[in-house]
Amino acid sequence: MNNQSSEINILIIDDHTFLKEGVESRIKQVFPSATCFFTTNIKGALVKVIDDRINLVLCDLEFDNDPAYDGFYFIKSVINPGANTKVIAFTNYNSYRIMNKARKAGFSSYLLKTCSYSEFSDTLVNVMERDDEYISISMKSILKKRDNIKTSMFSDSLYGVENLSKSELELVILSAKTTNRHELAKIIYRSAFTVDSLYKKILIKLNIKSRKEVQFFAIEFMDELLKRKNQSTLDM
Repeated sequence: MNNQSSEINILIIDDHTFLKEGVESRIKQVFPSATCFFTTNIKGALVKVIDDRINLVLCDLEFDNDPAYDGFYFIKSVINPGANTKVIAFTNYNSYRIMNKARKAGFSSYLLKTCSYSEFSDTLVNVMERDDEYISISMKSILKKRDNIKTSMFSDSLYGVENLSKSELELVILSAKTTNRHELAKIIYRSAFTVDSLYKKILIKLNIKSRKEVQFFAIEFMDELLKRKNQSTLDM
């Protein structure tokens, strides 16, 4: 693709408007003739894709201003066989579980917002030139991290999940969003002291050193945790 002569329409979807100028500047370095559009919500984005004949979309996955309509809702609404619009997940989620969900949903690639200009440029060019998925450096890094986690840091923890009580398992799952003892106490209708007590048992059973590691574990292995939770419900 000749970047100098390519005339494409690119849409950025993000509820943080302060990102607009920086992202547009990067895009213009890759595709100088591109026309850039920006919207802060999914509903507006769906209209723009049709009205402005968008070729490429950089889509955040989560929107604080309208949680009901996220990036996965957008991709489901836009992607279909023969569609001309390519969509890249553009996110802060450095998580295998979220990346894997994005891949299954049909995103053309996955970029962390903290990526280098070189990776940003390579990903946009490759996504526009290819019909299949492009594995970005961000994706390779997440996949490598996932492999390292499975073979080292949390090798014992995955086995330890089976030893968690129902309350402990629930707390681990909730830890993916917060480890604040007072917030968790409100959610599980227990005291902050009880939360502390549960965490002590969790750290021992999962062979994990801190609550932050519990959060990291919960985010990365949420599918396994939910599977165990569902199995426990069936066994009751």
